[in-house]
Amino acid sequence: MPRSWKWEAQVSRPVEWRTALYDGLLELTPRGDPELFGDLHHSRRRFVAVDESAWGWYQKEIISLLDRYQLEWNNPPCLLPGGEDAKTRDSANRISDEMNAFGVARFGEPPIAIGGGVLHDVFGLVAGEYRRGVSWDFIGTTLVSAIDSMFALKCGVSAGWKNRAGLYHPARSSMTDARFFQTLPPHQIRDGFAEIIKIAVAGDCALFRLLEEHGPRVAEERFRSYDGPSEEILRRSISWMLRELKRNPFERETARASYLGHNISPGLEPTVTHGHAVALDIAWTSMIAWRRGLIGRFVRDRILRLIRSFGLDVWHPAMADTDLLVAALSDAVRHRGGQQLIPTPDRVGRVRYLGDVTTDELQRAVEDQRQWESGDLRSDAAKGGGR
Repeated sequence: MPRSWKWEAQVSRPVEWRTALYDGLLELTPRGDPELFGDLHHSRRRFVAVDESAWGWYQKEIISLLDRYQLEWNNPPCLLPGGEDAKTRDSANRISDEMNAFGVARFGEPPIAIGGGVLHDVFGLVAGEYRRGVSWDFIGTTLVSAIDSMFALKCGVSAGWKNRAGLYHPARSSMTDARFFQTLPPHQIRDGFAEIIKIAVAGDCALFRLLEEHGPRVAEERFRSYDGPSEEILRRSISWMLRELKRNPFERETARASYLGHNISPGLEPTVTHGHAVALDIAWTSMIAWRRGLIGRFVRDRILRLIRSFGLDVWHPAMADTDLLVAALSDAVRHRGGQQLIPTPDRVGRVRYLGDVTTDELQRAVEDQRQWESGDLRSDAAKGGGR
């Protein structure tokens, strides 16, 4: 007679992380912010990794900041190139090897990553795996990292498909400074604003109006003036994303407003940059919403014109590959528990989730995007309804 003894255990672990927006981060001193890099009474040893571009622009300032805090760090730091091509297991292994050679302790010596979203994701994966998890700090130097990846819990690398391997391991402390954005190339500013448009369309109509009125100027200036509208755009974007993450940190709820712009977009990368792909995806769902009568022509055109105002396309030739888009959407379904759950605008600042978008509807929306981009749809007798 078979016999068995069974036990069950359920445990939980608190997840805490802090996010800060500074004006003058690289000028901080131990007197002004003594806990910037954690408890220095325990240990001043810190392993540091820096994005190559950020190191090129801010090498002197970074060294000065770390030295003011009297850190014992690996000078020169571990350098990693930016861009999606660096989001690989090889990059993670190199960081891990250098971290191990430095001898990072399991507790009390949180390593520091300084750079953009790719470095955040790769470094976070390494920190989560190293000694089965060490705390780490992140300084975001790109607009995308500041309003998206900076305080994200998930980290990872691309292995045959974007972000295929990863885990949830947020930085202990994440921080950024709008002064970093002044040295970014225009395409990185556009990419960042694509993510901000996502936030505005999905959940913040006041932010949408801010972008309509001030966004292109702020983008053109690269936050150089950092006036009231510039600051509010950043604060509202960060606040919304943080609320979304706190409510659903491990994505157990697969209906996520922040999936707006992230349905077919992975299939468009790396032909176009991440932010550009997000904008194209938002335009795609806006066309679906318009065809279904969820929004009217006025709201549709507000969204599409906002995208265009930042120099982002509403349609791209890569979207002609239907099989590529279907494959991307199918992968999203696998990631979302077998459902499409496509966030689709039903007014500015709110989405509803669709689960029955067909291949024909996908193609129709792409064709609508092409026609709108060429001007054919912008003044037609558009379907009424919606808001």
